[in-house]
Amino acid sequence: MPSDYKRVAYNNHNYYNAQGVFYVQINNEYEVVEPEIGTIVYELPDDYEKVAIDGLEYYEYASILYEKVQINGRRAYEVVGFIEME
Repeated sequence: MPSDYKRVAYNNHNYYNAQGVFYVQINNEYEVVEPEIGTIVYELPDDYEKVAIDGLEYYEYASILYEKVQINGRRAYEVVGFIEME
């Protein structure tokens, strides 16, 4: 796992987020996973993309859709969905 990860706790799960990719620790290894809807992060990788869906603006990175939110006056991004790749 990259050394610049941030720990993200949500719904009794501990994720590790590094460069927009979510990991969970299983025994002594890390596995890439999709985060749960509602998971909050405070920054996105620099190369995220803005996308419009039904007239609303979202942020996409690694097929994860985020919505900009405010948490205690601080800008954050909430996982709201996923883009399915075919």
